[in-house]
Amino acid sequence: MGTGEAIKKLGDREFLDKLYGFAYKRCSSSHEAEDLCSEILCAILRGIQKNTEIKNFYAFAWTVAHRIYADFCEKRRQQGEKLVSWNSCTGTSHSISGKSTSYVENLPDVNADQISDYIESEYDRLQYRRIMREISFLSKIYRDVMVMFYLDEKPVAEIARELNISENTVRQRLFSARNTIKKEVVKTEVVKMDTSNLSLKPVHLAFWGTGKPVGNDPRKKAERTFSQNLVYLCKDTERSAREISELLGVPMVYVEEELDIQCRGENGHYGLLRRLDNGKYISNCIIVDAEDFKTAASVYNQYIDALTDRLAAYIEANKDRILRFPFLSKQTDVKFITWSLICHMIWGFERRVFDFVKSKHISNIEILKREFSLFCIAARNAGEIDFGFFGCDGIYAMNVCGYSYALATNIYGKRIKAHFHCGHNISNDPLLLITLRAIDGGIEIDRLSENEKEIAAKAIEEGYLRKEGGRLIPKVLVMDKKNEQDFYDLATSFSKEVDDIANTCAKSIAEMVRKFVPKHVMNEYNIFVQMSTCGVLHNVIEKCIEKGILNAPESSPCAEGTWIVVKK
Repeated sequence: MGTGEAIKKLGDREFLDKLYGFAYKRCSSSHEAEDLCSEILCAILRGIQKNTEIKNFYAFAWTVAHRIYADFCEKRRQQGEKLVSWNSCTGTSHSISGKSTSYVENLPDVNADQISDYIESEYDRLQYRRIMREISFLSKIYRDVMVMFYLDEKPVAEIARELNISENTVRQRLFSARNTIKKEVVKTEVVKMDTSNLSLKPVHLAFWGTGKPVGNDPRKKAERTFSQNLVYLCKDTERSAREISELLGVPMVYVEEELDIQCRGENGHYGLLRRLDNGKYISNCIIVDAEDFKTAASVYNQYIDALTDRLAAYIEANKDRILRFPFLSKQTDVKFITWSLICHMIWGFERRVFDFVKSKHISNIEILKREFSLFCIAARNAGEIDFGFFGCDGIYAMNVCGYSYALATNIYGKRIKAHFHCGHNISNDPLLLITLRAIDGGIEIDRLSENEKEIAAKAIEEGYLRKEGGRLIPKVLVMDKKNEQDFYDLATSFSKEVDDIANTCAKSIAEMVRKFVPKHVMNEYNIFVQMSTCGVLHNVIEKCIEKGILNAPESSPCAEGTWIVVKK
């Protein structure tokens, strides 16, 4: 067999598969097998070129293969000895996907041979994106150090502290990961990837809703990281399924299914995405980056002291009126009652901000109306999404504990854990049921069964009930439904006291709307305005506690900020 014919045999797919199988069975990883296979092929090629004739190509090839494998084993043994010696000095070990790596010889300094140098000399911008993609497919221990070193630009010492490993281990993981990436980039076709590196540092989405969520809440379909990042890619840009697939590095079949889920949502027609006539997708709610949202929310910070002072003056001026209110549960502490009024007072201020935005600054846009609407804040780290939000949820039931109607409402935030959220069933809540029973004259403790006493003890602990003599009576605010509006009216006129502040804030917030709300969801700008005030109630509450206008709750959950409305 001549040299030319023998070289052609090297391209035989069946032979190459067998050769790779030979290498793979004798190596601890696919990367090591590829290295061995390459060495064997090179040795066979050199042997062919040195001989004018090969009598039996396969006998010759396998003889070379076994000789190169013998050399490979000896080299691996020597490197293993160096690894043991190095580990005994550092007290560390190193593994890739559960298999120990076989080289640390001549471990380079982490500042040498960096990926950036490799890119500049060998690859263009598209190949850089390919490298970012390959980092995303590394195992976690290697991906973490690559992201922290190259994207976060953290020094080796800091990475070692955060990951609780030695600096030598950090360097070794960087070295191994770089070599792996280089091999993958060389052998694999270039694929586009989003410059925001979502596959390396995914975003987290925090949703807030307004309206009736039960059965209408699309965020329930976006609890996974994949779902959230897919939605985020469409926050202000139309994208096709193929674009999203390439940007996230996820096969189309999974992307197309997820797009359908996100368009349908929970009720089949209101999802987090909408499909456009051109076949592309875009967000179906306002999504704002955390830093941008902080900028909008900071508009109110300079007015917190003024709001608190005017609130204190308002409470003092209306103190007697507040204490005369005909609660069905005995109340003598105006500070305690203020906990349930303060949310209505601040919400009144927030409504005035929106009224001024709508009437003076953005009057030409018709607001979209839904049963339930969402607003979303996006951040690289979930910890960034903390704006002191206070929520308020109300639940009701018919024909329960002798009442034809019962409504329970609670506010919740930093100092107060929620007793319940929307969708909670009063009829299945023993703490609420025993509180309803205690409204009319209280409950004699001695008449309770042992099981009821346990429930009562829990209700006392969470602030629903209190003891008075031998009876249990409600600690939370309780009122008759016929007086419910009068209770809210105790706070209504406060907004007139702060109209000047609301008007000033409205001008700045309107500018934020134009800057941060994408045009395709501008007809929901009212939710952006509402959410921009989400930290106001928290900040006012904290300032009121500081100034003695409110008492800090002793525990949480608690009675503060909870009220019940009933009708016989």
